Amino acid sequence: MKNILFLVLFIILNSLGLAQQKPINIYYEKSNDGFDFFASNKEQVPYTVKINFQQLENLSSDSGEKSFIRTIPAQSSSVKVLEMRRIKEEKGTSFDFNFLFTIGDASLIVDENYPYLLPYKHGKRVRVGQGNNGAGTHKGINAIDFNLEVGDSIYAARAGLVTEVKQDSDIGGNAPKYEPYGNFIKVYHDDGTLGSYVHLVKNGSLVKKGDQIIEGQLIGISGNTGWSSGPHLHFMVTQNRDFQNFTLPIKFLNYEDELFIPIESKSYYAFHPGKPDFEVEDEFQEAAFEGKMEPSSLKGKIEFDTKEYGDYVLIYVDNGMNAEMNGVLKLQLKNFISTKNLPYKFTVPPRTRMYLLALSPDDNASSFGYQLSGEFK
Repeated sequence: MKNILFLVLFIILNSLGLAQQKPINIYYEKSNDGFDFFASNKEQVPYTVKINFQQLENLSSDSGEKSFIRTIPAQSSSVKVLEMRRIKEEKGTSFDFNFLFTIGDASLIVDENYPYLLPYKHGKRVRVGQGNNGAGTHKGINAIDFNLEVGDSIYAARAGLVTEVKQDSDIGGNAPKYEPYGNFIKVYHDDGTLGSYVHLVKNGSLVKKGDQIIEGQLIGISGNTGWSSGPHLHFMVTQNRDFQNFTLPIKFLNYEDELFIPIESKSYYAFHPGKPDFEVEDEFQEAAFEGKMEPSSLKGKIEFDTKEYGDYVLIYVDNGMNAEMNGVLKLQLKNFISTKNLPYKFTVPPRTRMYLLALSPDDNASSFGYQLSGEFK
């Protein structure tokens, strides 16, 4: 999602102020020796305004400039932002101007080491589908896609004020045309940054505009709306500098109380301070899975299924048939490494689910994938 800078053009025809669209209203009043300019902000967060004069006749500010940046405090009215004074008393005056405005106070210093919480349930381990500057839709931006499923809970990564919520869409697809349909929650932080939680389900926000939220608070339900190739939560933090939005490579807190930047294809446990301890899976050891069998949950069919274990993808065969089955597992891999030679031949007993092999990501790669197929007889 992209934040929008609003441009409002004023053509000054007389000395009367003109009412403008929300959230910022800029107007002026005639004084004894010129004009005074005022701003109003009805929102609950500050906004930064840049006023530009294209034409200025027989008027000047104290600084002599023609462009001015001002911060308009939250929920303020009639804040004087500028004075323009007549230069020569005997001459007439005229002017026209435009202004830009964007959410936040541009003078604030961003906390580059703020410990963001992973925005899913404490103790849950989730894989990063796409990281900062990813090869797909994240090229050139800092954002993290967490592979949450539809219906998974979303938690606040940082405290702040909810500035905008969209939750009316149930449309999504893997093309840019679907971007406007993505549901989201936007949260303003106390250092002037803005956090965005994107692709929620329809009616999936548990907060509303104006709510003050705390970190670790349950705020929404994950989905697959908007420009999305599959269910996930897109999370990013932006800062506005010189009226341009920049995405930030933020740092998250892990269960060892360390800060880290998530890496694509890796999976991470969410750690929310103050919550109970949770069990952490040991490093993958294939010997612990070899030979383990369990009853099949299928009836009259056989199929492959997968399970994530840390950064590994475990592949099983589930035989719901009443007879022993021989098979061949075939895989097309992109930056994954198989723990066994492919294609992999196996025999699975009747009514049994059985481990076959595991896939591990190549740490030197930036994107990953696999396609699975097989033959049975």
